Parts: sequence; structure tokens; C-alpha cells
Amino acid sequence: METKIERKKFGIADFKEEEKWLLEQHKSGWKLVKTNGIKYYFEKCNAEEWIYQLDFNENTEKDESYIQMFLDYGWEYVFHYGKWFYFRKKREGWDTANTIFSDNASKIEMYKRIIYHLFELSIPLFLFSCMILYLFAFTTIFHGDDFLDKAIPWAGITMMVATSFSFGQFLKLFKMVFDLRNPIQ
Repeated sequence: METKIERKKFGIADFKEEEKWLLEQHKSGWKLVKTNGIKYYFEKCNAEEWIYQLDFNENTEKDESYIQMFLDYGWEYVFHYGKWFYFRKKREGWDTANTIFSDNASKIEMYKRIIYHLFELSIPLFLFSCMILYLFAFTTIFHGDDFLDKAIPWAGITMMVATSFSFGQFLKLFKMVFDLRNPIQ
């Protein structure tokens, strides 16, 4: 079986773009086998339209009833990575059967789970980076001549940059929730 590996990075709020990219890969004759979040592993297949859907689930165990629910609706379970579960289904026209979420309320609930998870990770990172930068700017703790005293403030700056990326992901998720709650008529 012919295989390929593609490197691609999606932010936590970029799962819709990831789904579209996976659909395009499948249309080009490459079906997803697994990912580690950066490397995507594909196998050669027939070039067909398959819909990929991701679900963010706090229960990272392969709960059989959870997966069976998707199987019952015709979805193929691909695998899970972290808190993301990957499903696919051959396209059946343009109706709602091509999505794992049947209504806006269930989509909003998933987006809220992602926001909460991102919040849990970002706030401690932000506070820790603020503490490092405060200690660097207003104390003499990191003003020595050894490598660590010079490197630790850069680590704080790096964490602050990562936190700003998380803030952008928050804004994108909040906009997605807003758009679902207030659809354009």
C-alpha cells in the first residue's frame, strides 16, 4: 500500500479548515490513517468525496458507546488524537447527513468544550510568563552572568507569544459561537 506523510499545523480553532483539507486529500486519492497533530499519515485510495468531521471530547478514552453512536449514523471511526476524534463518511448529496452535528446547539456545545479546554491551558501559561517577565523587569533575580539568568526571560517572552496565539484562537471560537447564535437571515 502506497503511503505519504504531510506536515501541516492547525490551531485548536482551525478544525473546520482541517476537515476541508482532509476532504481535499481524499478527493486527491489519499485517505487519512492517523496524525500526531503535525504529521498526517495517508494511504493511497480511490479519489472520492469523503466528508471528514472532528469532534472534541474530553473523554479521551475510546468509549465504545460514544463511537458506536457515530457508527450507527453511518460514520466511519478513523482514530483519535488527544481529545480530537476523527470520523469520515462518503458524501451523500448536500444534506445534514454530512455532518455529525444535527443542530447549532450541539455545535455550540462542542465549541464551548474547546474554549474551556483552551482557557484551562492558556491562563496558567499567561500568569507564569507574566511572573517571569515581572521578575526580570523589576528585580535582580535574572540579571546574572550565567546562561540561565539570560535565557529565562526569553522563555517568558516565548510563553507570552504562545499565549497571544491562544488569544487569537479564543477570538475565532467566540466568533464561531456568535455566528451560530445569530445566523444571517
